[in-house]
Amino acid sequence: MLTYSFPQHIRVRGRMAGAVAGCLRKTVMSRVPDPIPPEISGHGADNRPHVAYLPLLDAGHPDAGGDVLGVGLLVPDGRTDLVAAIDAALAESFELRLPDAHLRLRRRITAGTPLEPEWWFGRARRWATVTPMVLDRFSGRDHEEVEVSRACQRVGLPEPTVVTTGHDPLVRGGAFLRPGDLARREKVPRPFTHVLLEFPTPVSGPVLLGAQRYLGMGLCVPR
Repeated sequence: MLTYSFPQHIRVRGRMAGAVAGCLRKTVMSRVPDPIPPEISGHGADNRPHVAYLPLLDAGHPDAGGDVLGVGLLVPDGRTDLVAAIDAALAESFELRLPDAHLRLRRRITAGTPLEPEWWFGRARRWATVTPMVLDRFSGRDHEEVEVSRACQRVGLPEPTVVTTGHDPLVRGGAFLRPGDLARREKVPRPFTHVLLEFPTPVSGPVLLGAQRYLGMGLCVPR
């Protein structure tokens, strides 16, 4: 994971998480020379894992404020070529054109904070979303837990033993998003929910779930 931080004096509220992820993807695609690898654009990648564009929220600890501190680019294992392409495209800093603001992000790893990749790579039995998970299917409120379990198994995780869903965040600092705040807006919006998961054995992160996981939705933090 490559991480970049917003200027310390700038506050980017958690509600901007989807916009941040979408703008990050557009910025990378505008800087990577053609032909853009399908694992970067997401187009034509078929069922192969591709780059995930993540808003890194101040979430998952007792003093979490919920702001977006920076961004992360999660590259599939073993794809040093993609790391090199993104590294060359963004270098040590780049500008992110958010609605109503153009902000310069810089590469920085701050130990013990969400800007440190290891924050999201923990190993735990319990995980909670910091951005809501967009469900793959319209399952109805009574069957959300079943759909969440399917989503876990779809990305290679074991079936959780406990699934808790909620409209509001289930971890301190999680983002409360409305349909228009999601990273990708759809003509027929899919349902989305925050989730708290408990697995039978510890699982290793990062944990990304749901239909918009490559745009930072359904990003989980270990509890």
